[in-house]
Amino acid sequence: MTRTKLALLILASLALDTAAHPGGHKNHTIDPNDFVKVDGLRLKDSKGLHYLTGLNYWACMNPAAPASLGGNVTRLRTELDQMAAKGVNHLRIMASSEGAPTPQPFRMNPALLKSPGSYNEELFKSLDVCLAEMGKRGMRATMTLGNQWQWSGGFAQYVSWAQNDTAIPYPESWNMTAPPQRAIPGTGWGNYTVQGVDAHSYNEFIDYSNLIYSNAQAEQWYKDHIATVISRKNTVTGRLYKEDATIMTWQLANEPQAQKALGYEGPYNLYLKPNPADLLFPWVERISSYIRSLAPNQLISVGLEAKQGEYYFKRVNNFSTVDYATTHLWVQNWGVYSMKNSTNAGLKAAQDFAGAFLTNTSRWAAGVGKPVFLEEFGMARDNWQNQDSDYPYLSSATTTHKDAYFETVISTAVSLFEGNGSYIGTCPWAYGGSWRPETQHVNEFGMVWAGDPPHESPGWYDVYDTDEAMNIVGQQAERVKRWIEMNGGGY
Repeated sequence: MTRTKLALLILASLALDTAAHPGGHKNHTIDPNDFVKVDGLRLKDSKGLHYLTGLNYWACMNPAAPASLGGNVTRLRTELDQMAAKGVNHLRIMASSEGAPTPQPFRMNPALLKSPGSYNEELFKSLDVCLAEMGKRGMRATMTLGNQWQWSGGFAQYVSWAQNDTAIPYPESWNMTAPPQRAIPGTGWGNYTVQGVDAHSYNEFIDYSNLIYSNAQAEQWYKDHIATVISRKNTVTGRLYKEDATIMTWQLANEPQAQKALGYEGPYNLYLKPNPADLLFPWVERISSYIRSLAPNQLISVGLEAKQGEYYFKRVNNFSTVDYATTHLWVQNWGVYSMKNSTNAGLKAAQDFAGAFLTNTSRWAAGVGKPVFLEEFGMARDNWQNQDSDYPYLSSATTTHKDAYFETVISTAVSLFEGNGSYIGTCPWAYGGSWRPETQHVNEFGMVWAGDPPHESPGWYDVYDTDEAMNIVGQQAERVKRWIEMNGGGY
């Protein structure tokens, strides 16, 4: 074979690989031994500074499942390629979901953990697939091991198991089968409802869920799950989870709440009055220490929102077994913004609140000497345009407020990073990819796998593949890449 023919063959091979994987992940495959480390207020890998251009893709193991379990591997790979093409190098995914002895609404289905110690092995293999596909594309994972909320089963399910399957006091949640319904069965719309369950407040639900902090049996089953996941051998890559740098972080739970609040102080009734005896604190210490004993090479985060205020933020994140802090930022859920308000004043209130929140939490994190990751934030579309529609979350609404808000949040976080602040990345909620409410159809398990989880209205906070938000995420990646190349290499 001549050199010319050999060169042509090599070029053809490279072209085929690039066409098959637009994100070019072949050249960005993660070295399974290249663990990310914390260095002061920074993250570093073997190349130098490491910034997290992230997205929430919480359901990853379910789309990665075979069709018989409601999955769609083709969609999974396409969406991973879409995210990689925008420079996304980090995904926050669930490494847990809990089933129940009887059918339960408002949760991921099928579940990974069917009952204490009993797993859906085919779904576990799908989590293996998810991680293997991420690693090919240079994406690391935050593996969330539990959940305060009902959409994956979560703390409440462990408590129910430990109390002989007592009924879970569900708050109002989304029900895809509730009216209004469309003419074609299985296409929604649905509504918030307590259909099939008794009506309970969120405070009642939180109090019940938080019994995990004091129920020894519930905690033990939760720890058993942690040990099972961390010690698992990936059936695709052959590596133990605890020895694979594709897993950057083990996270205790999604948004664990204070066990006993003493009322509120601060803006918008968010900040809690300090309660030094709150059971959340020793729970964080116990569980983070347990994870460290099992996975010493990987990082640990708690998953706290920081809406609880400075005292809770610092107490929760100041343990030596917690490597970096987290924040979640929800201006609509916290009463700062309304998706029905089209005014610039409404948008500015959200932008101002976000800027102050990021500046303050960066300072709080520096106070405990830890980096901080904005691992959830989002905004609805311009849904005032849908007020006369059957469904208020149609994808046809524009995104003028959302785009301006994303620009503000991401640019503020990047500026803090560039200015020696504590922020190390952003992670919008949540990637819906090619899914749209107008074309949705529930599968045989009652799922649509939108960016929004099963207990909330599908399409509320979804980031779609064609949204301008994805370009803003991509621009963040390019900006940070240029800055890092001038200030220490890596990325």
